Amino acid sequence: NRSRRGNVLVIGLVALVALLGLAVIAFWMLSGGSVEPEFDAGHAVADQFLEQIRAGQAKQAWESTTAEFKSAEGAEVFLRSVKQHAWLKKPLEFETAATVTVQNSPRTEYVYKANGGRNTVKLLVTNERGAAKVDRWVPQ
Repeated sequence: NRSRRGNVLVIGLVALVALLGLAVIAFWMLSGGSVEPEFDAGHAVADQFLEQIRAGQAKQAWESTTAEFKSAEGAEVFLRSVKQHAWLKKPLEFETAATVTVQNSPRTEYVYKANGGRNTVKLLVTNERGAAKVDRWVPQ
């Protein structure tokens, strides 16, 4: 009886360790890995977001953002903000990119200028489930 209980205990521990390992792997895969995308991938996403706005596709630009962006800035608020910043309809010039820290996670901030530098828009890009997306924006 003791050896049988010992075998059941060993099998139970092995199963528990296997489940914990699977949980860690699943969490890593669902989280999308790194929070900060590669520079070129993030830059392309920022360019596309701004191009959609310039082309009159602000709704599609909003739809391409992270869930957090959508939660913080609903579609109506975003569309109203785009209309208030008419200079976003003109070509923007990429100025700089820098790594900033948001909630203890690195994010890349891309800065674009318009009107000879009078207006700027800052875009924070992050990975969401493995895809680079705009997470925040600040038009000024």
